[in-house]
Amino acid sequence: MCDTFVALGNSTLDGRTIFAKNSDREPNEPQYVFFYPRMECDSKELYTTSQKIKQVEKTYAVLISKPSWMWGGEMGVNENGVAIGNEAIFTREMVSRQGLLGMDILRIALERSESAEQAVTVITDLIQRYGQGESAGYTKAIFYHNSYIVADRETAWVLETSDRYWTAERVKDCASISNCLTIAGTGELQHPETVGNALEKGWCKRAEDFGFKKCYEKKFFSWLSGGEARRRRTMNLVGEKDLDLKKTFEILRDHGGSRLFGSMKNICMHAGTGLVSSQTTGSMVVVLGEKIEVWLTNTSAPCLSFYKPVWFDSDSSTLPFEKEADALNHWGNWEVFHRMAVTRYEKARQLWEQYCLPFEEELILHKDSLEHRDITAQAFDTGWKIAKKMASLLQGSPIEAGFFNRRYWEKKNRELQELKAKNFKRPGFV
Repeated sequence: MCDTFVALGNSTLDGRTIFAKNSDREPNEPQYVFFYPRMECDSKELYTTSQKIKQVEKTYAVLISKPSWMWGGEMGVNENGVAIGNEAIFTREMVSRQGLLGMDILRIALERSESAEQAVTVITDLIQRYGQGESAGYTKAIFYHNSYIVADRETAWVLETSDRYWTAERVKDCASISNCLTIAGTGELQHPETVGNALEKGWCKRAEDFGFKKCYEKKFFSWLSGGEARRRRTMNLVGEKDLDLKKTFEILRDHGGSRLFGSMKNICMHAGTGLVSSQTTGSMVVVLGEKIEVWLTNTSAPCLSFYKPVWFDSDSSTLPFEKEADALNHWGNWEVFHRMAVTRYEKARQLWEQYCLPFEEELILHKDSLEHRDITAQAFDTGWKIAKKMASLLQGSPIEAGFFNRRYWEKKNRELQELKAKNFKRPGFV
């Protein structure tokens, strides 16, 4: 379960477009950020996570946040300032067992698009030609269709799909998507058979009655995901029309006044007993001005972490990772603290306020006065040290979690060690 939002320049404090997403996935599924430079492609074929498709002659540079086992990513931005985040949505059309993963579609669109509108075309062409599907789960099988927010410096689109059918609506000020459909009408753009398919299947009686959400959504699954509640919360917070970096971070850390554990209503989601089997394993903010400014956690739980700034061009980024294994190690180093923190949350938050929040504020304050590579290196190096420090300070603290949540995390910790021993390869499942 995830949440993505965008605020165009007319809704932000400094006039720059802000794109943001929390990626909620299985607790033991590592997610890290990596940079892929612009490429001239010799091969005529592209191998994604599970599908082979036709390759293009040139791909643009991309910075993406990706689950460790996937080729694609949950969210990202390319050198042209096109940013995309996707959401799992549950619709009446059957999900193919052999289509492209939504996250692979996202990366392909980033690699091939010069604008948000072109990215919409790339995505819809891909699902028409190859379909969408395949299991998107790490240790569990889960199948879904996808919605997207696609943004560039000037424009943004909400694109919602159901198998090969889709509709898209241009964003006027700000928009948020979650695990539910949002487009009430036909949208500004649509697949030519979107309405006819709904009429043929009896989901509406007349074309005049058509609404994409009303006709295509599986309402029970959307309700169960908590997507409607989180989207309302996000829109209320984003819609204040004076969004800046700090407020964006606060939204992504929001718990909405509900219980921290066991609630699907939290924008910053924490796994635990009950229905909540997902948690925020990665968080990203992209500021689309003259220069592309990316802020990311490369860790679980933004409410217990801090955002680090990264810049990039077509050939290189300021990320301190030469190999994907290095990015994975950074996630793992912080995860040691995070696993202790989830059962000692109040004490962990005190440490976060002491060590993380002041450093994040310093990064925001000095981001334009220091060399970009230096400030990114300092952010990641200090992050590594802060994680070690806070973990050592939590070591002797009493456990605050109740019996069931304590047992839940004991089990997850054992499973995490088993996955680590297998180099976090995707386990087989039925």
